[in-house]
Amino acid sequence: MLARQKQMLASFGRVQDFLSAFPLPTPPAKYAERRGELDATVARLSALTSDQEQGRREARDDTKRQQVMRAELREKHLAPIARIARAVLPDTPSIQKALALPEKAMSPIKLIAVATGIRGSAAKYEAVFVENGRPADFLAQLDGAIEALRQTLLGRARSVGRHVGATAGLEQVLTQARKCVQMLNAMVLDGFAGNAEVIAKWRAAQRIQDWPGVRGTGGTGDENVEAAIPAAAEVPKAA
Repeated sequence: MLARQKQMLASFGRVQDFLSAFPLPTPPAKYAERRGELDATVARLSALTSDQEQGRREARDDTKRQQVMRAELREKHLAPIARIARAVLPDTPSIQKALALPEKAMSPIKLIAVATGIRGSAAKYEAVFVENGRPADFLAQLDGAIEALRQTLLGRARSVGRHVGATAGLEQVLTQARKCVQMLNAMVLDGFAGNAEVIAKWRAAQRIQDWPGVRGTGGTGDENVEAAIPAAAEVPKAA
C-alpha cells in the first residue's frame, strides 16, 4: 500500500473516532446514513489493504518456490537424462538435441515446454534409461516436477491478480470515502458552528499527516483529504 493511501486511511479512522466522541447536537436527517456509508467504506478499505499486502507477499513467496522448482526439475530430473543420453544413446543430432539439458537461465514457461518435450523423447527409450540408473518411475517423477513448476506459475499469477485487483479497488474506494467525509464535513461544521475548539479537532482529524507537501500547510482538514485523492490513483507495479 502506498504511504499516501495509508495516511488517508488513518485520517478516515480519526474521522470515525471524532464522530463517536462528538455526536451532533441536532443531526440532520441524512446524518446516520452518511455515517453508515463512511463506516462501510472504511471497512472495505481495510479489507482491500489486507488483500493488497497479502497478494504482494504471496507473489514473493511464489517466486522463491518457483526458483526452487526450476532448479529441482533441471538438476534432479533433466540432467541425469541428458547424461545417460550422451553416454548410451545413438550419437545422432536429432536424439542428442531432443534430450539435451536446457540452459540454466531458461524462463520457467519455456523450461516447462522443453521439459515436456524431453519427457516425450525419453519415453521412447524408457527401458534404456532404467537399465542405466534411472528409477523405474523416473517418467512419473519428471511429470510431477513439471507440474510442480507449473503450479508455482499459476500460484504467482493468482497472487499478482489479488494484489493488482485490490490496488485498483483501493483507488475507487478511497474516492468514495473522501466523498463521505465531504458530506459529513458540511454537517459537522453546521452542527458545531461557533464552537472553535470542536471544529479545530474536526479539521485535525481529517488532516493527512506526515505527507510531504501536505503537513503544515495550514489548510483545513477536508482540503488536505481532497488534495490527497489524485495521488491515490497511482497503482504500484505488481511484485
